Amino acid sequence: MTNGVQRLQTLETPKQGDPSTSSGYRFGLHKQIIMKPRWRKVFHDLIDNKARTLLVVFSIAVGVFSIGVIAGAYEIISNDMSASYAANIPANIELRMADFDEDVLTSIRNDQNIDLAEARRVFSIRVRVPGTQSWTTLDMVAFDDFEANTVNLLVPLEGESVPQKREIVLEQDALNHIQGVQVGQPLEFQLPDGSIKTMPVVGIVQDTATGAGDFLAAPYAYVTLNTLQYLGQADRFNRVYATTASGGDDIFHVREVGAALKDKLEKNGSIVIRTRFSMTHEHPLADTVNAILGILMALGILIVFLSSSLIANTLNALLNQHLRHIGVIKLVGGQRRQVFIMYLTLIMAFGVLALLVAVPLGGQGAYGLALFISSELNFNLLGYRLVPIAFAIQIAVGLLVPLVAGLAPVINGSRITVLRALSGDLAQDENQSSAGHDAESGIRIHWLDWMQIRFTRMLAKRGIHIPRPFVISLRNTFRRKGRLALTLFTLTMGGAIFIAVFNVRTTLHDYIGQIGKYFVADVSIDFDSPYRLREIEQKVLQVDGVERVEGWQFVSGELLDENGEVLENLNIFAPPAESKLIEPILTAGRWVLPDDERKFAVSEATLGYFPDLKPGDYLPIEVNGQKETWQVVGIFKFVDREGMLAYAPYEYVSRMNNLANQAYMFRLVTEQHNRPYQDEKAEELDAFLRTEGYNVHQSEAGSASLDTAVESLDTLVVFLLIMAILTAIVGSMGLTGTMGMNVLERTREIGITRAIGADDRAVMRTVIAEGVVIGMISFALAIILSIPFTYLLSTIVSLAVFETPIDVVFTYLGYAIWLGLVLALSAVASILPARNAARLTIREVLAYE
Repeated sequence: MTNGVQRLQTLETPKQGDPSTSSGYRFGLHKQIIMKPRWRKVFHDLIDNKARTLLVVFSIAVGVFSIGVIAGAYEIISNDMSASYAANIPANIELRMADFDEDVLTSIRNDQNIDLAEARRVFSIRVRVPGTQSWTTLDMVAFDDFEANTVNLLVPLEGESVPQKREIVLEQDALNHIQGVQVGQPLEFQLPDGSIKTMPVVGIVQDTATGAGDFLAAPYAYVTLNTLQYLGQADRFNRVYATTASGGDDIFHVREVGAALKDKLEKNGSIVIRTRFSMTHEHPLADTVNAILGILMALGILIVFLSSSLIANTLNALLNQHLRHIGVIKLVGGQRRQVFIMYLTLIMAFGVLALLVAVPLGGQGAYGLALFISSELNFNLLGYRLVPIAFAIQIAVGLLVPLVAGLAPVINGSRITVLRALSGDLAQDENQSSAGHDAESGIRIHWLDWMQIRFTRMLAKRGIHIPRPFVISLRNTFRRKGRLALTLFTLTMGGAIFIAVFNVRTTLHDYIGQIGKYFVADVSIDFDSPYRLREIEQKVLQVDGVERVEGWQFVSGELLDENGEVLENLNIFAPPAESKLIEPILTAGRWVLPDDERKFAVSEATLGYFPDLKPGDYLPIEVNGQKETWQVVGIFKFVDREGMLAYAPYEYVSRMNNLANQAYMFRLVTEQHNRPYQDEKAEELDAFLRTEGYNVHQSEAGSASLDTAVESLDTLVVFLLIMAILTAIVGSMGLTGTMGMNVLERTREIGITRAIGADDRAVMRTVIAEGVVIGMISFALAIILSIPFTYLLSTIVSLAVFETPIDVVFTYLGYAIWLGLVLALSAVASILPARNAARLTIREVLAYE
């Protein structure tokens, strides 16, 4: 500090004949840029203590970077997600039907409410790379004419986009499921009768519309209609993709048109199994992604807030160290306004340096995050670009946050009088105002020191001796209460968010586990045609390990409003009423019974249309072309994003469908319930039933449909964890800065301890122990704060992903990991200040001013 004062005095009083005072020198050959002394001091404050400057700049940069990445990604995705989706002419109406011909398609195209309509044949088929044993299920889409297609357009990526007869084109997502496949390579296909056919892959395309929003959709592949016979399929359509003539962005209008179209088809003898509706210019997952990005934005703002507390801490310490400097400036004629502007300029310099680092990285990070999300959700970005709004937000944050955080310390510092600045009164211990007297020594001490002395003496009488360095560390920890509070706030917030993220992950996975109770069967087998229950039961029980089988049915309908208008598509599953293969999460009422007729249990999604719905109420629906009124007997939780779901008893639905004692879907129980065994039995049953001549649509482990959902949740948790780690980094930087300031302020104290015999290890242990104490205090506070954070994050994420609130589950894993991290961070953050303290010689510290 003495060197700093001398430098100020030197700067303020240039030597006689100093060439810098002459205009000739100023414009001479040297071309030296002359700074006023106060600006030269600001410059030296920036470069002389590089560690402090880097700490402040990096803390600002982390916040600016975080907010820039999230704001930029939010803007890019909000614009590009729906624009990319709309560019490929997505269907507003998807009809999954029984086989139909060209005449049905013509009647759809002639409907005045329909603009464009295309027919496809979609069927599941198993595929593998020759020489391997692992099968992958694809949804094969057969086009009548690729080049004339006008709905759900395909984007060419590699090779051919139009396959010829007995050739196949893969959607790019299929590459993630079929390992090692390349353009030009043949693939093996298992036909319904169990035989194997081979076709080459001639191209890779992107399909951003078909299956968009369906977390459980299988990867797609594409062939021509004249390839169907080769694959053992009928040369007929079973799916319609249509756009409305108007109101494509009005989901209620789309549903109304779709319901009217379904009625028209069913009256003409066509069978519509299921309908799906979507808007033209809004991706089905847009709301979910925007909600998730909103959560990340909130965490980014929090990181900025935390970095501001670090800045305030650092500037407070800086002003404390510069009290003598300010005194000298005022002594030689400096005004309060000049002092204020000097340190304000220093703060702005920190912000500008942070912006130089964070803005370019933030732009790259925003596009990288958007690119990752687009690849996960299968849509395209419109090209790399800087987002002006994100750029403006970063600049505003990078300049305003340091300004606001440092304004109070700068104002206080500029107001200090010369006398107090030079006497160093403000640098005294904050805690003296609450001092007391030790009864034995009569020395005036702080209440915390008094408590420590009493406590250590009490323990000593019982033979328990606390190491002196630890006692000193405790006292030092609470010396600067304001600084300690800011440091604890930063570390505690980082820890609370970190712990909450792990709790949220456990909560989401627990809910997926509960949803898995709707898929209790070990193996699910779906057929393309109905079979008698007794027949399939006799067959599958011939396979070793199969213990029991149930037949399920399904019917599709629409939920209507009071005026008979369509509100939402309705899917009614029909297991046996007393089935043990479904364990619903009932929130009200009861489950279905065998003698229930026109009665069903509905998912909570129904409450979005009928908020006051309760068991015993009646709902208007349309099913099998008939408008009916069914009674609600129960309400259950599910993934509301899957639309309106309901369960009715098989005993009634099978009669309604004229399929008594028959089923398309069968659920099996095996003697072992682990996933590898389920996959093995699914393969064995598939091969066996195909060999026996059954039209197997798909055979898979009962919980296989949840795999994609779990992967999506893990991706979300990774995003949250990244933000949690950033908050932890800011917290550790705050602790590093605090420990460095504390060591600097206790330089003379360290010298005295060295003079009375303390070695380097003792000095380092004292400093590191202080950091660990702060870390442990923050851990205790983080445990408390993580509880409301967990509830808040869980509610927001569950509403965004599942569209329903879920029960919160806590896990010890997050607490254990954070405890280890905070101890490690505290130790690491203290090592550098401890080493600096240990390197000081007795002469240096005793001469320190």
